Amino acid sequence: MNYLLINHVPFGRGTSADNFVVGDMWLEDLRAQARAINEVGMKLLVATPLVDKLQNNISGSFNSIEITPKEHGFEYRPLPHYITFGQFVKTKPRMVAAMLDAIRGADLVQAGYGGHPVALGEIAWPIAAKLNRKRIWVFDGADPFPRLERNASEEKNPIKRFAKKISVRRFQTFCRNAVRDADLVFAHNAAVVARFKDVWNGRCHQFDRSFVTDATVISDEELSQRQQRLLDPSNPLKLVVAGRQIMIKATDHVLRAMRKAIDRGSKLELEVMGDGDDLPTFKKLTTELNLEDVVRFTGTVPYGKPLFDAWANAHVMVITNLTAEISRNVLLAMARGLPLVMYANAGTDNLLRTSGAGSLVPTGDTDALADAFVHAASDRNALSEMAARGLATARINTLDATHRRRAELAVSLLSTRP
Repeated sequence: MNYLLINHVPFGRGTSADNFVVGDMWLEDLRAQARAINEVGMKLLVATPLVDKLQNNISGSFNSIEITPKEHGFEYRPLPHYITFGQFVKTKPRMVAAMLDAIRGADLVQAGYGGHPVALGEIAWPIAAKLNRKRIWVFDGADPFPRLERNASEEKNPIKRFAKKISVRRFQTFCRNAVRDADLVFAHNAAVVARFKDVWNGRCHQFDRSFVTDATVISDEELSQRQQRLLDPSNPLKLVVAGRQIMIKATDHVLRAMRKAIDRGSKLELEVMGDGDDLPTFKKLTTELNLEDVVRFTGTVPYGKPLFDAWANAHVMVITNLTAEISRNVLLAMARGLPLVMYANAGTDNLLRTSGAGSLVPTGDTDALADAFVHAASDRNALSEMAARGLATARINTLDATHRRRAELAVSLLSTRP
């Protein structure tokens, strides 16, 4: 029995016909899904666009690695790549043919909202229905619609702005129908559950989005060491921001709030990890705010031990997404014993409140963010307790556990086939 995963995050060509380049964090997810699917007696097929050279900014990760897919438990099915509407029109016949070929070889098809300007799920969904395959619709980390609506509203050309807004509404209708008609829905963001509550049903399942593998979670001894560092008031409170450095991640808010907190007497330092289009803007703002002595920009850090070793020097993870996206860093930070300071976000608010792993700040309120920094710097005992509670939550929400549950639900569909 074959489980076909269709995703918009591309692979790159490798140094041989059997080798491909893939984002390292994306690979962690694929490995965990392959393990879980193999355990229930199925084989994982992965269909994604194939590009000649994979750039990190489209790899779904900070870094990339060359692999042989079969050595990681799955087989790869290449699809054409497009990023503009003109390219989509040009490649559509080849895309439909490749999608048809991949779906023919599957018993069960997983698709979702990813892909620009046309989601791959929009292409795959009707083909899978026509071939009478079981269908699973997935919302990964984001509720995509606030981001799409924001992009449409920022379009300066009024005709294009109107067309984009119509396109967003049409796509939302498509996703609502997919939720209604799917054999299973897997959602990793509470915001989409609320958005589609009128069609949410017993076949729909919500999971916390986790990139935490069983091996990622720190031990009790490591937690104790982290708590000792947290409780030592002799050092400044070390904040860390990690991810793509673009405006919707609001690193500029963190810098402004940090300036306010320091002016109120708090001793803070910040490490900014990652690269992105707006990194020069954030560096310029650091200079303007006279924060150069306490802010470091370290660029991209390879996922895995190098990244976690870098995080070990921090006290608090700061996540300030402006849209309802579940950052992969939420549960990763919990797994590494890092308390969180976060902007309120429909995708993660409930997780943070129930876990007690950090503090929530009204989105966009830099004064409240500064208050949170001041409080964190002055109440190290609270941070120590948050670290322990976050770790306990991460231990029961690993990537492996999530995929095992998803695989069990998926294989149950096939056992009920006539």
